[in-house]
Amino acid sequence: MAGHIFDMGFAKYVLVVDPGKSIVVAREGEEQNRFEIGDPAEYDSYNLKYTGIITSITDKTITIQPKYENKKRRLKLQDFAWRNWNFNAERVAQENYETSHYI
Repeated sequence: MAGHIFDMGFAKYVLVVDPGKSIVVAREGEEQNRFEIGDPAEYDSYNLKYTGIITSITDKTITIQPKYENKKRRLKLQDFAWRNWNFNAERVAQENYETSHYI
């Protein structure tokens, strides 16, 4: 397992990576969020938050397979932390549903 700390200026993220198995993401002063291979996670956003399934976890990147695309998305650890430190799949689905009525 490897630990990483990323200071993004506006927040500090602490990650614990177990390559091939799991990643734990925490924003300083907040609860931690644990992800394993096969769990949903956010990889991009614009009006909606785009999610997929985690297929790979390494010391440097997280790979996510979008639900309706063949191309996998690879995020650096700091990008994954910023997008997913407070990720909740049910909340994101509800927010996307509500937003889709207005775009």
